[in-house]
Amino acid sequence: MRWTDEELARLSSGELRTLLENVTDRKGSARFSLSQAEDIEGRIRLRLASTKSTSGGSRRLMPPSLEQRVARELGQVAERLNAKFDLSPETAKHLSVGTKAFKAHSLTDKKGNAKTGGSMKGGRMAIDRYISYRVKDSLVSLAFLLLPGQSDDQGRFVLLATSDLLAEGEPIDAVVPTASEYGWSPAFRARMLALPFSNLDEAVPRYEALIERLAPGR
Repeated sequence: MRWTDEELARLSSGELRTLLENVTDRKGSARFSLSQAEDIEGRIRLRLASTKSTSGGSRRLMPPSLEQRVARELGQVAERLNAKFDLSPETAKHLSVGTKAFKAHSLTDKKGNAKTGGSMKGGRMAIDRYISYRVKDSLVSLAFLLLPGQSDDQGRFVLLATSDLLAEGEPIDAVVPTASEYGWSPAFRARMLALPFSNLDEAVPRYEALIERLAPGR
């Protein structure tokens, strides 16, 4: 049940749709975990969505980039968290009444994918995609970061949070070289800690635990 991008690339559109149906049917089974199913479903849908017609009438499937994959994966994490917690900007504002210059965070971009960091838009990071939530002066973010010139396998998921939430980790400047561009004051940035993870499955439970401390459940 493990499908690599290379294996998916060899399948036709019809075969991909059949595989998608099979994955959906087996989701949550003993042989096929929910996280595995969601990962493969997302990659299949991304390939189907990127199908393009050629002049001969055949169809070509474009492989997803690393950035597209992590943006979608983080978006799926946000979707699951939104189902468990009230993460609306309106609720964050209500919980933060009295906090000077408070600005609520939308967990994702308008398409439901991870947001794009300004350092990536400016070309100073190869990939900086993240989901984030803030209440009062507490902030927690889950990002995927890749520096310019690094190979894809050097990218890391990083949990970023204020020190009142995260008791471990390194100062953010030691992990994120562009942290000074995030628009935080020097005092706020000094409170931010960063904790890298080797994969998303390890990072998500820690992120959810911190979200639970900030947001009311549904």
